[in-house]
Amino acid sequence: MNKHNPRAAAATRGWHQSTLPQALVVAAVLGGAMRCGWADPLPANPAEELGGMSLEQLANVQVTSVSKSVEPLRTAPAAIYVISHDDIMRSGATSIPEALRLAPNLEVTQLSSSDYVISARGFGGSPGAQNFSDKLLVLIDGRSVYSPLYSGVYLDAQDVMLQDVDRIEVISGPGATLWGANAMNGVINIITRSAEVTDGTLVSAAAGTMERNAAVRYGGRLDDDTAYRFYGMGFHREALDLPSGATASDAWSKGQAGFRVDRTATDDTTTVQGDVYRATENQLQQAEVMIDGANLLGRWEHRFGAQSELQVQAYYDLTERFSPTGDGAFVLRTYDLQIQQSVALGSSHRLVWGAGERINDYDITSTSTLLFVPEDRALTLGNVFAQDTIALSRSLSATVGMKMEDDPYSGWSALPDGRLAWTLNDANQLWAAASRAIRSPTPFDVDVVEKVGPEVFLTGNSRFQPEKVWAYEVGYRAQPVPVLSFSVSAYYNVYNDLRTIEPDSSTTFIPLHWGNLMGGDTYGLELWGNYRVTDWWRLSPGFSTVHKRLHFEPGASGLLGLAQAGDDASGHASLTSSMDLGRNVTFDAMLRYVSALPDPALPGYYNMNARLGWRAMRNLELSVTGSNLLNARHLEFPAPYGEEISRSVIAQAQWNY
Repeated sequence: MNKHNPRAAAATRGWHQSTLPQALVVAAVLGGAMRCGWADPLPANPAEELGGMSLEQLANVQVTSVSKSVEPLRTAPAAIYVISHDDIMRSGATSIPEALRLAPNLEVTQLSSSDYVISARGFGGSPGAQNFSDKLLVLIDGRSVYSPLYSGVYLDAQDVMLQDVDRIEVISGPGATLWGANAMNGVINIITRSAEVTDGTLVSAAAGTMERNAAVRYGGRLDDDTAYRFYGMGFHREALDLPSGATASDAWSKGQAGFRVDRTATDDTTTVQGDVYRATENQLQQAEVMIDGANLLGRWEHRFGAQSELQVQAYYDLTERFSPTGDGAFVLRTYDLQIQQSVALGSSHRLVWGAGERINDYDITSTSTLLFVPEDRALTLGNVFAQDTIALSRSLSATVGMKMEDDPYSGWSALPDGRLAWTLNDANQLWAAASRAIRSPTPFDVDVVEKVGPEVFLTGNSRFQPEKVWAYEVGYRAQPVPVLSFSVSAYYNVYNDLRTIEPDSSTTFIPLHWGNLMGGDTYGLELWGNYRVTDWWRLSPGFSTVHKRLHFEPGASGLLGLAQAGDDASGHASLTSSMDLGRNVTFDAMLRYVSALPDPALPGYYNMNARLGWRAMRNLELSVTGSNLLNARHLEFPAPYGEEISRSVIAQAQWNY
């Protein structure tokens, strides 16, 4: 069935393993040897880097994704990990998915040259069952990039200039009360920098064995209150190999340009930004895929003193995917308007409320084997929400919220959330949460018709229900000594109405249709931390587990088995080493371990990326990054949907003036 889905169809296109102690010994010896010949590092510019911050300062980095209001990371009552601007720059990542590998509460799997799967707490999908990673919401500057057509995220269509990313806030666990449907297992919020801190010219160019890329950005001021920037970037990525050793012929290229303008007055902040992009993706023995898109976002914030703030945001997003043959093409136009206000009610209450309306207007070109009936719709999604954070005492607070969301297919859904946070002292916090979230139906669940020859093989289900989860979490965040901080959280999720495939109720069996006859629970543990070995060396370990206990409900066919819900590793771990090797040199390495995939099976693997950076002049940095260094090539997902990822190296020069 997979080959008939344009999204799934797009997905089909040495050194020996080391151990963690060996990698650390090598890094420590290299770091110590290089450290001896250099003076102290240059002071970090707060607008440019977080690498020079103490662990206490890192714990107080401001985040907004947990409560839709600004709060220190150390007090946020959720399993949230922040990937900083400096983390991204020092990693050598050249794409959003590779940057997201830095988050220990995410599992990132590369399938092909252009296709990645990203999940949190399981349910990464199964391409063979036409089941996607659809329980994780992704936002870029408050603009949702979750696909309302097939569910999940087309990561090949989403990009930002990584040099302009301020931080990426990664929440594992539901975020539906504030962010809406599809934030079942987590929220990824990519937040770019204000134009105020990107003044001047930046030019970057890189070339390597698997990729070539270039970017240019220019920023300036229109007046004392108004800053702007323009950027353009492009890349070409080479094809991967099939397990047979033959090329997968899936090389691809993309170009993107955009702008941002920020105006800051006494009580008002206004942002206008937009992007336009075009990509070409080759496919093995198929016509190439073309991707076009553009977006425009405006946001206005007004402060009514220190106790109240109003925000209005609107955006338009256009995305188009097609091939010269016209197979599986679609055009999606999204119009979104959101309003929210945060206000203090007395000394004990902090209320955030809001409402929004989104229209997804689309046209799909049916093929002889994959049809949508109807081929076009305008789906309207409305919502209203309120959340109150209540100070019960000096050390104990409660957060209670509710969102009511009106889905075009399934009607109104209640998305409640409750959290308790107990601050033992400035260095220790306990929190607990219970929340409900859904994955809303899409045209692929309701309107799809798949054929084999002239016969209808599978249809959508007009009575398809949202997938549901009740999630229960508890966490502890601490900094027991100045050089060590950590966060640990445990979760237990109960799922209902998960998608299944069911036969026709008559004796004919065919056509099949989508159903909601799977349920069960998952549980696991997430742990990460930071350890300052010295003032120039930091270690950041991470560890995550997920255990699934799923079952079919009475009356289910059991077709495709429980594995259709996702071929998920039971655990993954990482260790990042960051070194400032004197005045001008940095060395960063990340060792990853992913356990075996169960069905279809794939052995677990180790891998490592490393980057050496040299500030040759004050405004010029040269670097070399090696990826997948422990294996000449390896699979991260079984064939035929996974392709072999080769060891690679890329050299970069970046000039900033």
